[in-house]
Amino acid sequence: MALSVLTCPWAFAWLLVVVAPWGQEEVDIHVTSTGLRLCSPRTIRTGKTLTSAREPIEEILYYAYDKPQIVKHPCVYEMALYMGKRLFLTRDNFHRSLVPLNFPRKFKVMTPKVSAALFSASSVLLLISGKVFIYYYEENLWSDILVTDKFLTDISAEHCCYSSDFSCVAVSFLILVYTTGNPASEATIYMSRNLGFEFEEIHLLKVKHLNGTLEGFFFFHSISKFAVLLRTGNMGRFVFMESSGEEVIWGIPFHMPKSIKVMSLPGLKGFLILWAGDHLFFSHNNGQLVEEIPVKNDQSFHFLHLSGKNVSIIAGYDNELALGTSDADFYYGTLGLLSTSITKVLNTNDITEDSAMMFESVGLILIVTPQRDEYFQAFDFLLCDVNMQHMLMHLSLGLKTCKAEILRGDFNKKVHILDMGETLELSAKLVSQPSQSPIPIVTVSNPHTLGFKVKMYEDGYTYDGNTKFTINITLMQQHRSGRAHESFISNLKLPSLSTITLDLIDRGMSCIDLQPPSGIISIGCNWKKYIQVHRNPNACMKKFLEPAILENSYTYTLEKGAYDTFFQFQIPVDEKERIVKYDYAELGCPSLVYYNSPWKPVIELWEENNFVEIVTSEFILLEVHGLRTYTYSLTAGQASCISQPQNWSSMLHKYIGKKYQDSWNRMNYMSCYVEQKDSPLLWPDVEYQILGGATENSIIFDQRNGIYVFLLRIVDPHYSYCDLTTTFSIYVYGAFPKQTLPDYSVAIGMLIFMLFLLWLGYIIPKLFKSERGRKFKSFFQNLCSTHQKEKRKFHLPKVNK
Repeated sequence: MALSVLTCPWAFAWLLVVVAPWGQEEVDIHVTSTGLRLCSPRTIRTGKTLTSAREPIEEILYYAYDKPQIVKHPCVYEMALYMGKRLFLTRDNFHRSLVPLNFPRKFKVMTPKVSAALFSASSVLLLISGKVFIYYYEENLWSDILVTDKFLTDISAEHCCYSSDFSCVAVSFLILVYTTGNPASEATIYMSRNLGFEFEEIHLLKVKHLNGTLEGFFFFHSISKFAVLLRTGNMGRFVFMESSGEEVIWGIPFHMPKSIKVMSLPGLKGFLILWAGDHLFFSHNNGQLVEEIPVKNDQSFHFLHLSGKNVSIIAGYDNELALGTSDADFYYGTLGLLSTSITKVLNTNDITEDSAMMFESVGLILIVTPQRDEYFQAFDFLLCDVNMQHMLMHLSLGLKTCKAEILRGDFNKKVHILDMGETLELSAKLVSQPSQSPIPIVTVSNPHTLGFKVKMYEDGYTYDGNTKFTINITLMQQHRSGRAHESFISNLKLPSLSTITLDLIDRGMSCIDLQPPSGIISIGCNWKKYIQVHRNPNACMKKFLEPAILENSYTYTLEKGAYDTFFQFQIPVDEKERIVKYDYAELGCPSLVYYNSPWKPVIELWEENNFVEIVTSEFILLEVHGLRTYTYSLTAGQASCISQPQNWSSMLHKYIGKKYQDSWNRMNYMSCYVEQKDSPLLWPDVEYQILGGATENSIIFDQRNGIYVFLLRIVDPHYSYCDLTTTFSIYVYGAFPKQTLPDYSVAIGMLIFMLFLLWLGYIIPKLFKSERGRKFKSFFQNLCSTHQKEKRKFHLPKVNK
């Protein structure tokens, strides 16, 4: 069944003015010596209008190399940039006449040569005369992004178009520009982490120590490493390193007599096409192994090169490769782990010096040749549609029958998230041709991070004799596979990407409509996960607080001496009574905690609206307003630490100037149960400020009632790649008011008062026995008797009725 593609032309007012929706196709049939045409060329000519004569204010852009090239938009398949003697930007795969892309003279570029270009968001980044410019095609605006005294020649980036998940979208953020042809020790490299809107020069020390000529610089997300293409004499090789530059891995050398061009195929599978002159190379693993692509003619292989036929135009797509040579030969081939080869299809005169080539979809190739109009600015295009399935059906190339009828995977062109410690189950369907036994093969681009197990089951036979198979693939981190040596395992803390591909051994060109399913595995944070603290009971349910009061700009007081300003501002300031506003919209009603009982929060892990589990891993707490009226129940010694544990004071001083909330996290957390040579246990009596995990450590509140707002963060680096953080509030109750006097003052006062009473009990009886005491006693007796006489004197007797 022939493959076809439906295109939908759009009108662009900024390219040309359409005055009549009419078009014209001119068909020019070319017949080869075999009687088979490569295609039926057709001229695309759409409505045009004359422009008024005026002084030109723009420079003509043109490609710096003699072989034209088409740069496809990685995610929008109808958008492409043709680079040749003119540059054309299309949104409908050249199915409309286009005005060349010109460059404003205000930038004062004398010779606007474009050496490289790529799509980024809704713009195009172009290297023009060694500088980086950006063209916003929606607004038809130009801007200079990186103007430097260094002459830059190349630009590289990767893209992920399968998902809106951040792990996929973030791939496109990183862009590199650099200069080739100079010694690696003099390498000039700029990097952008925000889609090319800003660049900064980077310096990797290991690059400066490499001997050879820099021919390329890349960042391959599927192995999470920078890659340097180095040429030394007639040999080339890739050198891999991480951003820290500490470890250097050398790829296998390959023959490279001169400068070479590199094309990275979409999908993040690690497929690279390299070519120079009559040499054509392929790598299926990001350059770790580079081999020359064999040429297959009449079922015989020539492993050396294209036999003096220089590559003039080339295009790649997923698992396909097409190219034209300087003597008008057209080649087509498949790419895979074990089935890479190209075959000469025929000789054609449909390819001229202005032609460029691209894939529209699987098996559909478009050869584009711009044609100048004598009267209008807009160029027409001669399009040559090549249907490779149709071509191969009518050629006697000795191709073997494809062994499989169906090869599908539920993971194809999707992003799957694999968080820390999780496993991922994928499945695929394989239907063989009658009397055929296809052998499936599973590959991953980053085996240092991703391990897998494969099981294949036979489902039975279909009515036409085909055998159906189910393939189950279990993915896990290499740390959990149990089959990898430690030297083969990458850093566990760092997230990474990998791709998984299901292919057939010896798939060949006969399986043109049987493309291997491939998906992206994001070994990192599942952004749908979050944590929250269990809140029942809360202070509103028990009538300690009222929701209506809390949401009406409620404030509470932090007493002088109750909080530490250093936690927030990291500088000592005068402590004074502070008024804090309560954020009811974010915090809700605070949970209720009794002050006199050890407490630690119960943490719930959720994925979207589904409860996952109770978190028992290590976590930390920090009162966001600096309240310090609580302590921890364990010390470092009581927690059985063998190294000095981290705490908030040490981390804030170590990362001073950083946001206090981010000073302590899963990336810099170090367990005190692992011996640290630079941090021995010298102070076992300090507080152990990590909660959860294997200890029963808890919080003990001072005698203070009131609201506390805590930041909680999971710091166990082996629990999740996510920065699981939440903020919550509690209300501590049950504490009696503190005494205004210190306890020791009250005790001393009571002791003195009791001694005074005892002294009185001793001295008064003794005093009454003395002469002075008897007189004192007689005086009071006489006073009392006189008082009684006065009472009798004024007494009125009762009157009898």
